[in-house]
Amino acid sequence: MPDIKDLWLYANNIIRSSRQMVNEGLKPLGLSSAEGNILLHLLTQDKRLRQEDLVAQLDISKPAVSRALESLESKGYIMREKAPDDRRVSRVILTEKAREIGPLVEDVYNRVYRVATQVVSERELGDFIRLFGQVSLNFARARGKGENGGGRDS
Repeated sequence: MPDIKDLWLYANNIIRSSRQMVNEGLKPLGLSSAEGNILLHLLTQDKRLRQEDLVAQLDISKPAVSRALESLESKGYIMREKAPDDRRVSRVILTEKAREIGPLVEDVYNRVYRVATQVVSERELGDFIRLFGQVSLNFARARGKGENGGGRDS
């Protein structure tokens, strides 16, 4: 019967290998995986996000998000705009430069996805995603984060 050692071994391998592939793919763009994760998330959104939204949605610590945003801003990929109704709140906006490299960033993550899903049927992939979703929800509930927890702390 499978136990925690099996799950832990596979989960660590998936995380380590995918992170290495993302880092290798983003290196020519001068981006870290933390920066790439944030850019990819922003590229898939239809709106400007608050820094707090990124912390919650990506489940990354505030200091890690702040460091990555500072770096992305210095590289010209994002701008931060104060909310007109509350000057304490900043919204993160992608620049044209970020939109230009967006397809390259997305391609890095798509390559990782293609490697992960080789010789896996659509049905198996759907089952895997549902299972991972349930495991993620179990952990989120155990950590007191309700329905939208998951991810990792960078």
